[in-house]
Amino acid sequence: MTGLELSHLTVRRGTRPVVEDVTATLSPGDCVGLVGPNGAGKTTLMRAALGLVPHKGSSSLARLAPSERARIAAWLPQMREIAWPVSVETLVGLGRTPHLGPGQGPGPRDRAAIAGALDRLGLAGFAGRRATELSGGEQARVLIARALAQEAPVLMADEPIAGLDPAHQFTTMELFAGLAAEGRLVMISLHDLGLAVRFCTRLLLMHRGRLVADGPPRAVLSEANLAEVFGLRAYLADTPDGPVFQPLEVVR
Repeated sequence: MTGLELSHLTVRRGTRPVVEDVTATLSPGDCVGLVGPNGAGKTTLMRAALGLVPHKGSSSLARLAPSERARIAAWLPQMREIAWPVSVETLVGLGRTPHLGPGQGPGPRDRAAIAGALDRLGLAGFAGRRATELSGGEQARVLIARALAQEAPVLMADEPIAGLDPAHQFTTMELFAGLAAEGRLVMISLHDLGLAVRFCTRLLLMHRGRLVADGPPRAVLSEANLAEVFGLRAYLADTPDGPVFQPLEVVR
């Protein structure tokens, strides 16, 4: 399996740093939650790690040729509009594109990957429906299935549970944690710190473009970090049902 090495990764807009001097080593088996306030640099960091925006420093993924990178890393961006009225199965099948040669149609392994991705997202019964006729939350799940069908050892997703109902937010995070347990590297940006604490093995906390904390969720979401970065006081405890995080008040 494949990990991700970031070394002094920096992105500037003009003279202003959007991401500044981020260094981290992410390993297969990690379910990494990328957390921080709006504008902290989370999306830009992920895009730079994938080589999608100009940057200084280095990323092990950005150094790869685009064709190789497409086989190694699946990317689910924050903007998830579906414009073409194709079937759900066809759309999910686009995740197999990096594995197909010019003009090559899907073979048995590709069809199995597509069926498996639909099944894991609870979408097997939607395969023949037009993707544009689904609800926003259903479309979000279809696009997650497309990323899964890619069967890449690295999965990076920008706010993948935004717009999902609570049950599907929970099951989607369960899915990501399960992929990491299978040996993939999963990196997710998200705002729900309760789900981050419950399902992520590691958190990267961004603030004003800098990586200010990196480690186990309980250590990263310390009282001091919550106050400094989020302006929050919160309740965080281990319970028989797992860790529980609940914001209590704004402290600014």
